Amino acid sequence: MNKHQKLIILAAATTLILAGCGKTVSTELTKVPLKEGSAALLSSIEQLKGQLDANKVKDPKKQSTLLEDQWASFEDEVKPKFPELYFKVEKFLTPLEAGLKQDKLDYATLTALNNNLKAAITELSTSLSNNKGAVNKDVITASKELQAAAIAYNKYVQEQGKQLVAGLEQLDAAVKSGDLKKAQVSYGQSRMPYERIEPIIETFSELDGVMDARVDDFKNENDPDFTGYHRIEYLLFVKKNVKEAESFSTRLLEDGKKMQQAIAATSIEPIDFIAGVGELMEEAQSKKITGEEERWSGATVPVIRANVEGAQAIYELIKSELKKKDPALDEKISKSLAAVIETMNTLSPVGAVWNDFGKIEQAKQKDLKNKLETFAESLVKMPGTLSK
Repeated sequence: MNKHQKLIILAAATTLILAGCGKTVSTELTKVPLKEGSAALLSSIEQLKGQLDANKVKDPKKQSTLLEDQWASFEDEVKPKFPELYFKVEKFLTPLEAGLKQDKLDYATLTALNNNLKAAITELSTSLSNNKGAVNKDVITASKELQAAAIAYNKYVQEQGKQLVAGLEQLDAAVKSGDLKKAQVSYGQSRMPYERIEPIIETFSELDGVMDARVDDFKNENDPDFTGYHRIEYLLFVKKNVKEAESFSTRLLEDGKKMQQAIAATSIEPIDFIAGVGELMEEAQSKKITGEEERWSGATVPVIRANVEGAQAIYELIKSELKKKDPALDEKISKSLAAVIETMNTLSPVGAVWNDFGKIEQAKQKDLKNKLETFAESLVKMPGTLSK
């Protein structure tokens, strides 16, 4: 097994960690400045390197949590300013965290991941020190073409907001009808508008938290604070209890209407969706591809397809401007987008039904991950390219 294959397997192992033992719910983290955060993370990486070199890591699961928390303390500042470097860090940090949580450590692979992570954080620190490489938001804001794209994207988002409510109304009606199969299908369909505009949805963190939070953030599946899509998913696909899902479906519809109103009242700037689309696809290729988000329904491919459809909508709006500044990047995005769509369509049908992702061959799952990674890697270059 070569090193690249091991990295893929460690990334895929994240789903076992999340779905099996569950994620420890931590207290709210204190946010720190970029320079301070990157210095602290680099120090932890250096300490871990010494232990990996000695083939003896002290309390690896605790070290995994430390790395995760340190990155979380400043990553929100990295995303909009250095999207390419953000992608690089996530690319190595996510499987490193997963690998440190395994019962048996693969020291060679963990060392390679840690070294690559060190290089990415060092590059970030250098960019900060030299004050170079950051996305120039002012250039993007001043572009008439990108402002026109923003107007069109606002309309797209508002239309998806309306579709969100319509889908949740259908879900609520299906749940109240008592028809389990109909409710399961309606669940999958109701997810699509939400996932197409997730970069915008996530800006309304309070509503997003009650609508789309995963069980990892709660005590267990029966925690009364665990509501929204994934509580309903659990009830419909694991317990197969439509009656018990009724109150949660009603609540989700109410929250969906609030979300639609919040979307309708917001004004999205070019930088918001140009940067957000890369972040979304990075999450899709590193975390959603593990199947952990739709762990009970198996609807991983439809959810990722909706993410890709949202990304495609953004790309098509800014394509002409991107092509002027970097034709090669435009071509790469176009080809990688086509490859992702073709692969998804071979794995699961387009429409109301889907193939359970957990039952798809691992080799095919890895192939989709690789193509999503290529797509995401090209998308995160858009903000820097368009701000030149």
